Amino acid sequence: MIIKTNYVFTFINTAKNTINQKNEKILTNGTGEITCEVPFKVVDDSRKVDIYTTVILICEIKHWIKVLSETTPKRNKKGFLNNELARLPINKWEHWLGYLIPENRALSEIDFTADFKKQHFVKLNYKLLEDNNLLSYNQALFLLLGLNAIELDDNITDFPVLNGTRPSKPIESYFWYTDQNQALKHSAFVVDGKITSENLVILATKENNFFTKYNDYLASRTIDEATMKKLNKLLKDNNFITGKFNELWQWKADRSQLAYLARCLEIKKILPKNCHKELANYIQDSSKAKKQLKDVEDPKSQQNINPIDSIIKQLTQ
Repeated sequence: MIIKTNYVFTFINTAKNTINQKNEKILTNGTGEITCEVPFKVVDDSRKVDIYTTVILICEIKHWIKVLSETTPKRNKKGFLNNELARLPINKWEHWLGYLIPENRALSEIDFTADFKKQHFVKLNYKLLEDNNLLSYNQALFLLLGLNAIELDDNITDFPVLNGTRPSKPIESYFWYTDQNQALKHSAFVVDGKITSENLVILATKENNFFTKYNDYLASRTIDEATMKKLNKLLKDNNFITGKFNELWQWKADRSQLAYLARCLEIKKILPKNCHKELANYIQDSSKAKKQLKDVEDPKSQQNINPIDSIIKQLTQ
């Protein structure tokens, strides 16, 4: 489902905590000025990677392009203007920037117009995740970051493989530090710089939450819609979740309360047996704990049980 077309994500410089490369928190004073704008030709709510993962990455690239442009000498040692050798890294990233976002690429139609709503490059990227594909390290990394893996070795040539030590260049270093690269770098699924599409999906979903919307959870929802919309409202009113009904609801409370909620819904026959899997089509369990939700014990505190009991009571009235 297309949410918006020609949408621009805007970041404004406000007072905020930032993290530098030494993992130190720094409080910056805001100026109220726009620091970064990232346009998307199309914003689709079925995107496999959270769009802000991609937006923040693009903003970091833009930031360093600006810094490098301002600090690159305008004259080389021979006194000539436009030191092309020094500008090569800047030119490279400026060129790549136009190809990194798959939503911003489209094929020209017969009349030479481009229909971005068809999301041709988005679909080509998703085809890489279909079974029986062997992906390069960089293809896998781009897919995890919501970038355009299809353009690798075409318009994005010689992108560095970041499976070794941290590079010295700032943009490459930022890519290297991402959770996605670190997970891929240390994954046993990567063999000789390659990973199968099946294993990449496991890494991105079961081991991490990089593909937040990979599963077609909307199509898998089978519980009465009116009942679950009521549950969504009750959970929101009690500050247990965030998220619209047609999204994955983000659980904010203790994991034991989520497990208890699932058991109560099963007892009341709102959900079927082994309902934790069914509930996952509605609520995202953000915990990385290895213990399955169905094996999590009930909350020990009555204070944590009472709100759930109240919600179940209202739900079944």
